[in-house]
Amino acid sequence: MWPAKVKRALKDRWLGLCLGMWMQACGGISYAFSLYSGDLKHTLGYNQEMIDGLGTAKDIGGNVGIISGLLIDLTSAWFVLLVGGLLHFCFYFLLFLAATGRITPSYWQMCGIIMVGTNGATWFNTAVLVTCMRNFPSDRGVVVGLLKGFIGLSGAIFTQVYTAVYAPYTGPFLLLCAIVPPLVAMLSMIVIRPVEAPRRKDESDKSKFSFLYIVGVALAFYLMAVILIQDSFMISKTMSRLFMTVMLIILFLPILIPLSAGTQYKGYSALPTEAAIINSPGPDRVVPKQLFSERKSQHKGTASIDVPPRTTDRFLDASKPRSLDTPSKTTVKLGHDHNLLQATSTQDYWLLFFAMGCGTGSGLTAINNLAQMAESLGSRSIGAFVALVSVWNFLGRMGSGYISEYYMKQYATPRPVFLFCVQAVMACAHLLFASSVPTMLYLASILVGLAHGAHWTLMVATSSELFGLKNFGALYNTLSISATVGSYLLSVKLAGYIYDQQVASLQAAAVAAGQVLTGPQKCVGPQCFRSTFLVMACVCGLGCLALTRLISRTRKVYRDMYKVQQAKDILAKGNSSEHSPLLSPNESQEADAPIDSPVLKSSGLSDAQRHRHAVPSRPDSE
Repeated sequence: MWPAKVKRALKDRWLGLCLGMWMQACGGISYAFSLYSGDLKHTLGYNQEMIDGLGTAKDIGGNVGIISGLLIDLTSAWFVLLVGGLLHFCFYFLLFLAATGRITPSYWQMCGIIMVGTNGATWFNTAVLVTCMRNFPSDRGVVVGLLKGFIGLSGAIFTQVYTAVYAPYTGPFLLLCAIVPPLVAMLSMIVIRPVEAPRRKDESDKSKFSFLYIVGVALAFYLMAVILIQDSFMISKTMSRLFMTVMLIILFLPILIPLSAGTQYKGYSALPTEAAIINSPGPDRVVPKQLFSERKSQHKGTASIDVPPRTTDRFLDASKPRSLDTPSKTTVKLGHDHNLLQATSTQDYWLLFFAMGCGTGSGLTAINNLAQMAESLGSRSIGAFVALVSVWNFLGRMGSGYISEYYMKQYATPRPVFLFCVQAVMACAHLLFASSVPTMLYLASILVGLAHGAHWTLMVATSSELFGLKNFGALYNTLSISATVGSYLLSVKLAGYIYDQQVASLQAAAVAAGQVLTGPQKCVGPQCFRSTFLVMACVCGLGCLALTRLISRTRKVYRDMYKVQQAKDILAKGNSSEHSPLLSPNESQEADAPIDSPVLKSSGLSDAQRHRHAVPSRPDSE
C-alpha cells in the first residue's frame, strides 16, 4: 500500500510544490547576511563602505539570474538545480574558509566569492518558480505567494539553527549554509519537473492550498513568538534546540499532501478542456456561452464578455476566415506571450522595473544595514531584527499573493494596485527608521520585511500576467536586476558613503580633543543613517508615481482577465449550475438573441440572466 502511494506521490505535482517550498526555504540564506557581516568586518579589517560593497555583491548574485532564466527554457529543471547546487556549495565553502582565516582573499575576490555563491539561489529559484507556475497555471498568485514566502522565511529558519547550534561562532554556520541547500537541491531534482495539470477541476485544490497556507502562517508566527521569547529572556542551549526541533517538524508538515496521493483522482467536477471544446466535431460542437469577443452593438443595453485575442482564438476555427484583428507579429499586446526583446520595448516593462528598483533596492539597503544601524543606536537585538524581517518577509510574500489573487478574480483589481500599496508601506518603514528611536526599530523591521517580501510576489505575478509564461524565466530574472541596481545605488553610494563620512567626522573631533584612536571606528548616534532613510522614503514616493502610471495602462488587461475568469467559473460549475454553461446546438438561438428577443423573454431567465446571456447582433457576412 505505502509503496504504491509513494509511487503515485512521485508523479504528483503537489510533491514538486512541497519540495519547492523546502528548496526556497534554503534559497534565502542571503537574508542572514547581518549575522556574519559584523565578524567579516572585524576579521578582514573592512570599513562600512566595504561591507556595503559586499552586501551589494551579494544582492547582485542573488538577483541576476539571466543565464538560469534562459537555460530553464532550453534544458530542464533538474539541470538548473544541479548547476545551482554546485555554485552554491563551492563558493559558500570559500566564504567559510575566508571567514575562518584559512584563506586570505583580496577585497575584490571576496566580492566575487559572495556574488557567485549567492547566485546559486537564483538557479534554485528559477527552476522551482517556473516549473511550479507552469504546473499550477490557474493558481499562479497563490503558488508564487507560497514559494516566494518561504524564501523570505529562510533567514529566520537559519537564524534559529544558528542560535540553537552555532552561536556565537559564524564559521561553522557558514559551513552549514554551504552544505544544506545543495543536498535539498539533489533531492528536488527527482521531483521538480513539469507535470500536466488535471484536465478537470480538482475540488480539493482549495483545501490543499489552505493547508499549505496554514502551515506557513503557523511556522511564521511560531518563529516570531520564539524570537520575542529569546529577545526577552535568557534561553539555554537546550531550550533553543527544542525550539529548533519544533520548527523543523512544522516545516515538514506539507509532505502530508503528496503522501495522500491515493485519493488524487476523486472529487473532480466536470470541466471540459479547451481542446475538447475546439476538437468536438462539426455541428455538434459546444461553445462556451460567455466566450464571445466584444463587438459594437446596435442594441442598447446588451452585454458581452470581452476576451483577449489569445483566449478567443482558441475557440475560433482556424479553417475559417477571422473577422477579428489578430496581434501583429512584431507588436504583441499586453496579456500575450512576449519574448525578452518585445517586453523590454514596452513602457510597462520599464515602469515595473523602475518601481521594483525603488522598492526592493531600498528594502535590501535597510536589511543589509540592520546590524550596523542597531549598533549605532546602542541596541543588541540584531538577531531579533533579522528574524523579524524574515518572518514578515514571508507573510508579505505569501499574503500579497493570496490577497491580490482574490481581489483580481473577484473585482478585477489590477495587481499593480497592490504594488503601489506595499511601496507606500516601505516608505513608512524608512521614515520609522529615520526617527532613530530604538523601540521603533522593531516596528520598522516588521514593515520593511512585509513590504519587501510583497514586492517580489507581486512582481512575479504581474510580469507573468502582462508578458506571459512562455519566456517567463528570462523575463523574471531581468526584472530582478532592478533590485541589484537599486541596492547598489542606495547601499554603497548613499548609505555606506554617509556612514563613513560620519565616522570621519567623529574621528576628526576625537583627534582635535586629543584622544588616541585604536582599532576600527564605528559611527554612534542617530545621524549615522537618518539622512539615508529620508532619501529612501522619497525614492519610494517616486516608485509610487511610476506605479500610478502602470495601473492606468494595465487596467483594461485585468478587466479582460476578470471576464475570462468569469467564463471559466461558469464552465467549472458543470451540470451543478442551474443553467448549463455550454451551449448545445438547440440553445444557439437563445445565446445569439438580443436582450429584447422573444427567445430570451420566453426562456424563463431573469432580467439579469438575460443581460448576461445576451450578445450583440452580428451581420450575416460575419
